[in-house]
Amino acid sequence: MEAIGKILEASLQHYEKKEYAAAEKLIDELLAANPDFHRGWFMKGIILEETGRSSEAGQYLDKAGSVFTLMFRLAMQLEDIDPERSLSYYNRLVQMDPANNLLWFNRGLLCEKTGNTAEARASYGNLRPLREIASRILVPLGFMVIMIAGGIAMMKRGDRALASIVLASAIFCFFWLKRDAGKALQMISKKRKHG
Repeated sequence: MEAIGKILEASLQHYEKKEYAAAEKLIDELLAANPDFHRGWFMKGIILEETGRSSEAGQYLDKAGSVFTLMFRLAMQLEDIDPERSLSYYNRLVQMDPANNLLWFNRGLLCEKTGNTAEARASYGNLRPLREIASRILVPLGFMVIMIAGGIAMMKRGDRALASIVLASAIFCFFWLKRDAGKALQMISKKRKHG
């Protein structure tokens, strides 16, 4: 498995530099030895698309499994290296899932960073922050409150071992809330400022 990771990493480095021939050669070697490696099929399809062989790319992308997830990862990976290519993948992704707030948010940040304020504004305008508030703030907050209340009730009944597990879970919910709430609040802020 370590060898797969090294070959994939080397091919990605070539791909990032647009050294497509070297990247494709490594991907072909990887796929010959590991024909079930979905990320390899995805990268082969992407390389074919970017080198003008789109008619061949589809058969590779079909074998890749979750193209959406892999393309999202690729778009994020390319943000600092090649913003133009990253934006092209974000554009494809928002066509696949136009209700995905995280896509619009990341696309907006990328456009803002590259000085394209009109596109950033358009991206932020597509955000639907209420869904993010529910999923990133209210749900973890609700779980945390329920766990704390349950833990206190268990402590009162003398079930300290189970109560400690439930209260530890409440702490996990707190960190979940802390991690995700910031992103939701950023989305709300960008929507208000630009949307």
